[in-house]
Amino acid sequence: MSFVISVIVLCLMLAARPASAEWFADAYAGYSLTTRNDVTVHSPAGLSIYRDVEYDRAFDNALMYGARFGRYFDGAPFLGLGVDLFTFTPTIGPQQLHIDGCVPSGGCSGGQGGTTGRITVDTIALSVDLMLRLQLLKTDKAPWGRLQPYVSAGVPVFKTTVTPRTTAQFRNQDGDTDFSVGYKLGGGLAFQVAPNLMVFAEYRYIHSAASVDLHDSATVTRTPVRLDLDTHGAIVGLSARW
Repeated sequence: MSFVISVIVLCLMLAARPASAEWFADAYAGYSLTTRNDVTVHSPAGLSIYRDVEYDRAFDNALMYGARFGRYFDGAPFLGLGVDLFTFTPTIGPQQLHIDGCVPSGGCSGGQGGTTGRITVDTIALSVDLMLRLQLLKTDKAPWGRLQPYVSAGVPVFKTTVTPRTTAQFRNQDGDTDFSVGYKLGGGLAFQVAPNLMVFAEYRYIHSAASVDLHDSATVTRTPVRLDLDTHGAIVGLSARW
């Protein structure tokens, strides 16, 4: 969060510069909700009764924050490119499991398998975004428009770290990190509040996936974990223009 505060201070400093509104620097924060969250855990046969575990509707809401920097083109001021760095940490909270495999009762046709502890999923993403905006309410002091609806599309590179915490199933496993490519769509509204400063609110849809191996330090085995996530985010922020 200190990173966001530092970027906000930078935005305020940049806002004191003469106006041209070609370059922009944003700082923002908000919340994310992961709705489609297919998480599949495969434990090695013969080493664990939890061979195929699917977590359904598992993730808690998570804080999302980040910063974006870019430029709108001189020849096409409605079109721009930005680089967006953001992070969020959805948590898989304790819940009932459905097992596709062997269960504690002794059968191997699947069934309920008890509850989990907490598994943390840390996500950091760097995205190159294409930005499109409308320039409304133009004035001499705001030639780019005081009101700017906009949409964006990006291709983020995700760094995802999965860390078991208090799970009985994975209490001996170390965490693991994976890098993957996903996609991001967004739309928002920016409004000028000072000569070189705008506030904005934005909705974004993010798709990401990751495959990690949780290594058991006691038995020297690994448990593959596959995540396939759709996340909705709502953010607000400040945007310096110069």
